[in-house]
Parts: sequence; structure tokens; C-alpha cells
Amino acid sequence: GDRPPDIICVQEGLASRDVISPVGFTKIVCAGQRGIAQSVREMVYSDAPTLKGCEEAVHSQLLCNQIYMREGCSWQFVDSGAIQISSDLLLDGQGGRAEGPLAIRSMVWVKLRRPGTSGPCVYVMCTHITGGRFEDQFFVQQLAHERFQQPDRIINFFNERPEASADDVGILLGDFNATTEYTSPGPMSGYFKASIAKSEGVISDAVRNGVETNLEELFKEYMISPFKAIQEKHGWTMAYTQDEVGVTSGFGHLIDHMALSCPRNVVSAETIYFTNQKFGDQPRDTELPLTDHNSVKAIFRIC
Repeated sequence: GDRPPDIICVQEGLASRDVISPVGFTKIVCAGQRGIAQSVREMVYSDAPTLKGCEEAVHSQLLCNQIYMREGCSWQFVDSGAIQISSDLLLDGQGGRAEGPLAIRSMVWVKLRRPGTSGPCVYVMCTHITGGRFEDQFFVQQLAHERFQQPDRIINFFNERPEASADDVGILLGDFNATTEYTSPGPMSGYFKASIAKSEGVISDAVRNGVETNLEELFKEYMISPFKAIQEKHGWTMAYTQDEVGVTSGFGHLIDHMALSCPRNVVSAETIYFTNQKFGDQPRDTELPLTDHNSVKAIFRIC
């Protein structure tokens, strides 16, 4: 288009594949190449139906976060890296669920500044935090705290950055597997009632922990806990709302977010359609669905 992005952030990319370089982007950082990633099989907890949905050749390949930078853009690369943000938790199975270590989650980052200047620097931090249809089944098992800790660790990384300047800007973005607010009725509550509340494993966890009568409230806490860390604890601001950009999941809600360390003018934010809605007999948004999420393109006025 007329204003191509300077930075593209990818979640659930294959470390072995580079599909953006042919259109003028350079892979700056990849969690798989930094050793902070697991295979497709491990990330879906060896779920057979899910694995059948993709080529067998990719089952053993690393699934990870990546950041690409447009060749010739007006930013100077300074540094990049990756950190693990998930804890070494063990998930207790039962009820037909998988069990074992919580899948590894990472954050990849790139530090940029305008050429010929000393700052301010911009840290773009790309992540995909714990959650989704496999891990949601374990939400009673300390996962609300885990989902709070993961963005908290990312923001602490930014706060503790070396050679920090007061006017540096942090942009945290990615797939948070939840809307910023939980309403009933609403998409998250509907998902809870349809897919979570009746799960044998969830019921078993609830009985074991004595929380049968408070289950949806605990699920609400689990879903919105990342935003309590981002907004309430650290005071970061969200860049856009669903009213402004629409939905990013194929199930009718906004779960892909961007947050800023300090208020900055959002010049524009728009959805780029890569998927269609799965319910409600709605018109197609795209004739070439590539994934189960839409992308959001945002332009910020930094300096």
C-alpha cells in the first residue's frame, strides 16, 4: 500500500520458514533461533485432531514469535533479543486433558531509533501469552496468576532496559487470547458456558479446589488478568478498542492488542483481514483466508 509497515510482528510463525523476506522485509529476531521455542506438536500438547490439520512435516518444527523490519525504512536497528516469559508449571491432567509442562511462551524484541539521533528509542515487543483452547481448560490451576505474570515480566524487562532514557517508548503487542473486558452476556462468557464450564477436567479441578460455585468469576479473572498487569499495575495504555478496529479472531472478538508505555498519538489503526467469521452466517471478509486471526496495522507518532 501507500504506507507499508516498518515493522511486522508474527506470532506462531515457523522458525524454519521466512515468507515475508521476498516482499522486502528482513527477519530481525526469531524466538526459535534464540532457543526459546517448542515444536508444533509440543505447543498443541500432542492433540491429534489439531496435528491432522497441518502437514506432518511441520509437527517437529519450532513454533515461535518473530519480528521483521522493512528494508529501507526510516528507523535504525540498535539491538534485539528474546526472553522466556512463561513459568515452569506442570499441568495436572484428568478429565481427558493432556498433562505435563506448560508450553513455553516467549517475547521477542527489537530496539530502534531514528538515524543520526541518540533517541528516543523504541522497543517493539512481540508476544503470545498463555491461553487458548488447550490451556483454558486448566485455568483453575494457577493460570490466572501465570497470565498476569507474563506481561508483567515483559514490562519489567522494558523498565530495566540498559541505557534507558525517559523518553524511550515501549510497544507491547501480540495475541492475548482474550478481550480486555469480560461481560455477561458477551463472547468470553459465551465461550465459558459452551466450552469450559462443562469440561470434565475443569469440573474436577473446581471440586478439588472447592470453587464450584464461583467458577465463572474465576474464569473472568483468568481472562482479564494480563490487562490488570498492563493497565492497573504498570499504567500502560491500550492503543485501540474493538469499536475502533473491529474483531481479530474468527470467533467475533478482539484478542490481538497493542499497549504503549506512555501516551502517544495513534495516527491510525485498522484491521487487515486474514480470516472470516466462523459463526453467525456473516459475509466473507476475505476470499483468501490465511489464518484464524486478522492483523492490525497501527501507525504511531513517536517523535
